[in-house]
Amino acid sequence: MRAIRCRTWVGALALLLSIAGCGSETDSAGTHAGGHGDGMPDGSSHQQNTAAVPVQIQQVVRRSISEYLQTNGTLEAENEVDLVARTTGPITELLVEEGDTLRKDQLLARIDDREARNQVAIATVSRDEARLAYGRATTSHDSGLVSQEAYDAAVSALQSAEAQLDAATIQLAYTEIRAPFDALVVTRYIRLAQHVTPGTALFRISDFTPLLCPIEIPEKDLPRLHVGQPARIHVEAFPGEAFSARVQRIRPTVDASTGTVTVTLEVDGRRKLRPGMFASVYLQTATKDAALVVPRTALVLDSIGDTVFVREGDLAARREVRLGVREEDEVEVIEGLAEGEQVVVLGQEGLADGTPVTVLGDEAVARGSAGAPDASRIEEMRTRMREHGMSEDEIEQRLQQVRHAGGPAGGAAPGGDIPPFMEQRIRDASPEDLEQIKQRMRSFGMSDERIDEIVHRIRGDE
Repeated sequence: MRAIRCRTWVGALALLLSIAGCGSETDSAGTHAGGHGDGMPDGSSHQQNTAAVPVQIQQVVRRSISEYLQTNGTLEAENEVDLVARTTGPITELLVEEGDTLRKDQLLARIDDREARNQVAIATVSRDEARLAYGRATTSHDSGLVSQEAYDAAVSALQSAEAQLDAATIQLAYTEIRAPFDALVVTRYIRLAQHVTPGTALFRISDFTPLLCPIEIPEKDLPRLHVGQPARIHVEAFPGEAFSARVQRIRPTVDASTGTVTVTLEVDGRRKLRPGMFASVYLQTATKDAALVVPRTALVLDSIGDTVFVREGDLAARREVRLGVREEDEVEVIEGLAEGEQVVVLGQEGLADGTPVTVLGDEAVARGSAGAPDASRIEEMRTRMREHGMSEDEIEQRLQQVRHAGGPAGGAAPGGDIPPFMEQRIRDASPEDLEQIKQRMRSFGMSDERIDEIVHRIRGDE
């Protein structure tokens, strides 16, 4: 949609530049390039009187291009747990705070351990007494002075005392809260002197390396998935920066309610990303080397098929092309173009086969892609339009169309979504052709809601 709006604005500016640059009364009163509503040529004599349309061009090049499945996901940690209390007592020490980096077995907090230490001391004494009794029973049993039953009782008493000491030692260990793995403290739930019981949440800790990003992929794309498949993600916190990822695992079942497969990506967060971030995900499904590539903005919307305009000398030539892999801003051309040819990427709205064109310089292109013209540029346009006999009302109307990228002067329909000749095609299309036109509009990034809105506006309640 952003590319379409940009091209619409340049189309509007192109017309104004054409009017301003005309050198005869015939040019100022004549039609601009592509005057026919269907975008087809209307005769060589008309083309001779048509002012050259300013356009921007780009060469067809060969390079590698990748195709992506685009979806969204939320980052989460591979290891993230809540540490809970396993004994009773008040918190006597708090040694870490939220955001602190932890090492495995690092002490985080301590629960009052006085009672637990006393229990360990008592169990130790009992164990020592049982050990002495066992030693005497063993000597006497070897000498035949005590029965087997008395010896077995001494053995049992020692084992019981040792088990009680182990249990008391474990309870004492529960008074120390330690990190089970290297992590960061995400949340501290407790306060100093707070009384806790078994099950009370104390800390949430998380290991951010690696980060995971579960995504849902339609089952029809399952054959295009495999473990290790590369991907990249973008997050709002770091605009313009891509983070690499790969498929770590693919759930072996399809969710019957949604018809999707859960795919888990492992993300290299470079110590910048955090669990809970919302991510735009681009999962690479195919790559072609040495492919012929053109910008997506070269595709023309006024055709049901895929069409571009090529600069041949000083004229624009319409070409039907067959596309292959589609990347974000570029597409592969399988048929219809050759390497090194110059395709029109801005200003092609309203062009017809054989329309004269002039290439915009880098300065003009920068003005055309940066948004509405500045005040000095507007005054320059206003002066040139006055020189060509336009009334003040006509001038203001044209300038408003330039500012807002809309209206017939720019070759776009109200709202800046489609040119008027495309409106005519939609109005006259059969149901079968209309479906093809809708599919074409989707390929330019339009949502189904926006497409339905445009079709309803043009065709009414048909």
